[in-house]
Amino acid sequence: MSERITDPVHGTTYEFERRGGDLYVETTMKPGGELPKHFHPKQTETWWVIDGEVGFHLDGSWRRIIPEDGEIEVRPGVVHGLRNRGEINAQLGCVASPALGLEEFLTESSRAAREGLFIKGGLPKSWRGLRWAATFLKRFEDETVMTFPPRPLQRLMGPLAR
Repeated sequence: MSERITDPVHGTTYEFERRGGDLYVETTMKPGGELPKHFHPKQTETWWVIDGEVGFHLDGSWRRIIPEDGEIEVRPGVVHGLRNRGEINAQLGCVASPALGLEEFLTESSRAAREGLFIKGGLPKSWRGLRWAATFLKRFEDETVMTFPPRPLQRLMGPLAR
C-alpha cells in the first residue's frame, strides 16, 4: 500500500495499491466525511464497507450500507457518492477498473484541500482556488466528472484553466 493521503475537507484518508491494470483504494472516512456525487465515464468501481457504515448514493437514491451488504458495483456513467453520518470512522474498500488517473485525481484534490483552496461542496475559497478548480476539473473531465458545480458552469470555468 502507498503512503496515506489525507483530505481534511472531505474527512477522508486514502491508501492506494496497483493491482495489474486496476487500482485498489482503501478509504477511511471520518464521521461527517463524504465523497461528493460524481461519475466515471470509462471506469467501473466496486465498493464495499470493511468496518462501520456509510450512506451510499447510487444513481438517484441514498441507502445505508454495512459490511454484510457485500460489494456494490458502480458502472461507467452512474452517479454515486458516499457519506458517513455515523459516530465512528468507516473503512471502505474500492477497486477501480481500469485504474486510469484515479490515484492522481484523489492525491491532487487532497493536496488542494490541505492547502485550503476549497471548502466542502467543492466551492473555491479564493481566486487561486477558482483557477485550481478550473484546471483540475478540465484535466480530469474524461475520467471523473463532479456533479457540482453543474457541467455548464464547469465548462464556463474552462478559460480560467492554466
